[in-house]
Amino acid sequence: MTIEKIIIHELKKEQGRGNTKIISSDSTLEINDNATSLIDTLNKSYNSENIIYGEFDDSDCKYFPEKYNEYLATSRTEKEFILVTKELIGNLESLISQVSLATGGYFIFSEYSIQKREYFAVFLVRDVEGKTLSRNGKKFQIQNIEYLDTKNMAMACRINEIQYQARDSKYLSLTQQKQNVISEYFKNWISVDQLESSKEYTKTLYDIIGQIETPKDPKTKKHFELVDFRNKVYEYMKSKPNHLVNINELSNHFYNDPNVITEFALENDISIDTEFRYNSTELRKYIKIEIERDGINLKFDRAAIDKKVRISDDQEDLVIIESGSFYRALKKEMENK
Repeated sequence: MTIEKIIIHELKKEQGRGNTKIISSDSTLEINDNATSLIDTLNKSYNSENIIYGEFDDSDCKYFPEKYNEYLATSRTEKEFILVTKELIGNLESLISQVSLATGGYFIFSEYSIQKREYFAVFLVRDVEGKTLSRNGKKFQIQNIEYLDTKNMAMACRINEIQYQARDSKYLSLTQQKQNVISEYFKNWISVDQLESSKEYTKTLYDIIGQIETPKDPKTKKHFELVDFRNKVYEYMKSKPNHLVNINELSNHFYNDPNVITEFALENDISIDTEFRYNSTELRKYIKIEIERDGINLKFDRAAIDKKVRISDDQEDLVIIESGSFYRALKKEMENK
């Protein structure tokens, strides 16, 4: 991990009250071991949270994306970084004052890179006991990272800057909290527009399953065959009430580790919400293949590939179906023409 810049601003607000106060920093933090540990801890916590993906709302008068784009057009000096973070936290103050149940906290802005991925991130942290962060003159400083409880990370967002420059539609991500009041005002501030549908995420998970190393069968201690793993995932997802699937829970179920699938997705630049409702039509493709071409509709279980249904190695455009019962049924239908 390489840290470029960090700055911390505090936004004070008590739940149930509209009064707010910003205690801003006039300079960035020194990039030392404490600073690196702080961002590393927050980034790891972020990756383990429920994450949703999207892009900026490109309609008029959206403050965050406008200011972020203005910042990208500068030389991105320390002075310009301080200015844009102050402007953004000032805009948030005007929004949060109208949300009675919302509370403030420490807003940690940072630019950093991991494995050639460059991020602009904002972490909302609540340091209730004041053991992690303290005020020193006109800026905050990190006292002791060991006291940071990642459960105190209320919300966070992260912009993948390389994907943003390429206008990849999934460059923006943020944590999804159970408290709708918190998540909604944060989403409104960032101006996020969610794009993906349950159909697309069900398909994305299918693609991940086809690429990731399959887990081990608890009985044989050997890795599942891909077709068997897909069947297991299909059965698991079908058992979920209201079609709601959580990637971390699915990962923990099969790998005994909630982060395996998420980390694989991140390492391969695959964007998928941590929690989504599966699409029934797409889910059936986990276990079945259905193709319709030239007036022929062929539908069969994936387990039949290379066993009962295969493509000829010797002749192009030749599909071979080896099934006595299928042959007899087809022959009977053809004789009844």
